Amino acid sequence: MSRPSARRAGFTLVELLVVIAVIAILATISFGLFKAANDGRNKSKSKGEVQAIAMATQSYRKTYGDFPACLSGRPERFRRDLLDQLVGRRVMRVTTPGSTPTLLAFDSASLPGGANRQMRSFLSQGDVTTNDDAQLTADDWRGNNAACREFVDAWGNPYDYRYRVLTPARFGEWKSPNYLLVSCSVNFNASTVEGEPPQAGEYWDPAPSGGSTMERSGIVPPTYFDESGSNGPFRADNIVNWAN
Repeated sequence: MSRPSARRAGFTLVELLVVIAVIAILATISFGLFKAANDGRNKSKSKGEVQAIAMATQSYRKTYGDFPACLSGRPERFRRDLLDQLVGRRVMRVTTPGSTPTLLAFDSASLPGGANRQMRSFLSQGDVTTNDDAQLTADDWRGNNAACREFVDAWGNPYDYRYRVLTPARFGEWKSPNYLLVSCSVNFNASTVEGEPPQAGEYWDPAPSGGSTMERSGIVPPTYFDESGSNGPFRADNIVNWAN
C-alpha cells in the first residue's frame, strides 16, 4: 500500500511575485486616491485663505485709501509688507501733500496718537496660515515679534503678492486697478535650492504682451491660464484673486 504524498507547504516564487505585484498595484491606486483627496483639501483651504486676504485688503483700502503696497519692490518684501499691513504693523500714509505714499510703523510719531496709537488688524489669528504659526502669539499681531514674515498656502509655499511699489520711479509701472495674489498650487516645480520657495516663474508669466513683466505691471496675459508642457508650471491650477 502506497503512502500519500506529503502536502506542499508555502508558496512558489511565481505565486509570491503575483502577490507582490497585486499589492504594489493596490498601493499605487491608494496613493493616487489619497493624493487627489489631499490636494482637493489643500485647494479648498487655500481658496478660503485667498478670500480672507481679499476681504482684509478691501478693509485696508477703505481705511488707508489703497491696497497694501510695497516700499522696496523686492519679491520677498511684497509678501512681508502685505502681512505687516494686514496685521496692522505698518500703515500707508501720504506724509507730504501730493507726494507718493509711504509705509510707517503703526505707532510712528508721524501718525495721530504716536506711541499711544493702537494697532488695527484686518485679519484675526488663524484666518490665514503663516510661515511661523508654531511660534505665532498675540504679541506677534501687536508688532512685538518680527518672526512671522509671510502668508503660506496649504502646500507650505508663500502666497505671492504684487501691487504698486511706493517709490516715485516705480509707482506708475503698475497698470492694473487691482492687485495680484497667487498660490502656485499643486503643479509646480520644486525649487532647486532646498528650503527656498518656488521661483517667480511658478507664479507669474515673465513675458506678457505689452513689454513689461506681469509682476511689475499687473497685466495678466491671455495665455496665462493656458500654459502647459512637460516642465510646467501649469497655470490653470493656480489659486488666484484678480478682481477686487
